[in-house]
Amino acid sequence: MNRELVFFSKRVRAVFQKNGDKISLPFFSSFPKNSCRGASIYLGYLLNERFPDSMVQLIHGLHRYQNEHHYWLEVDGYTFDITADQFDQYSSPIYASLANPLQAYFSVVERSCVTKSYIGYDLEETLKSDILRNVRELLSSCKMPF
Repeated sequence: MNRELVFFSKRVRAVFQKNGDKISLPFFSSFPKNSCRGASIYLGYLLNERFPDSMVQLIHGLHRYQNEHHYWLEVDGYTFDITADQFDQYSSPIYASLANPLQAYFSVVERSCVTKSYIGYDLEETLKSDILRNVRELLSSCKMPF
């Protein structure tokens, strides 16, 4: 596992958490709650951009017993779920895990290329680009102790 993937993912998570109210993604003001789709798509897009040799997939899960959806990433076969801590049973995000403990609750409905997911994300193109530029700027000024 490339440790840089984990380091970069932690930086993105820190930027999302600290600046949720400045990022115009749906529900980001309450990050990480209800932010899994946008967070996973943007993290995945940025990972794909920075680590082009890695395989980054967006995973869409559906709760086995409730009408509840969840999204996370698989990067080179490892689970990255930067919003796992929105659920009471998890106190932290998941970085580079071989297994996703949330799969006990969420059945995989779809796996998709993160670039396709970004392109198909149901936001206006200008807004998607503005959010991406904003996140990149916030990342460039982020000084994290990881």
